[in-house]
Amino acid sequence: MAKDRSEWARRVRELRTEYGWPVVTQNTGRPDLEVAVYLLEADRQSPEHDRHIPDPVKRNVLRRDNYKCTACNWSHELWNRSDPRHLELHHRKPHAEGGENTESNLITVCTVCHDEIHRKK
Repeated sequence: MAKDRSEWARRVRELRTEYGWPVVTQNTGRPDLEVAVYLLEADRQSPEHDRHIPDPVKRNVLRRDNYKCTACNWSHELWNRSDPRHLELHHRKPHAEGGENTESNLITVCTVCHDEIHRKK
């Protein structure tokens, strides 16, 4: 999956956000997992259209939300080496229900809150 130990976190994040694989960890909503354990929750990728939000739209949503999670207010200012979180965009109305990759349909959330939102559905 990764070339060396230092590449794991980046590669897992890439598989989740760019390729749509549902990979979870202890810090992304599965506290029952041990540290450094990565779990592929399902053998399916999210639809292609869910994964490619235009860069200008991403920037505008992040700026609008002050680069903070709209659920818990986490930001990169609170980051430390033991916290693998990062910010992602979440669709208020999913593509499957007709939602689009528009600023009005997207919010900024951290990976922990994003996983929690999807687990509740």
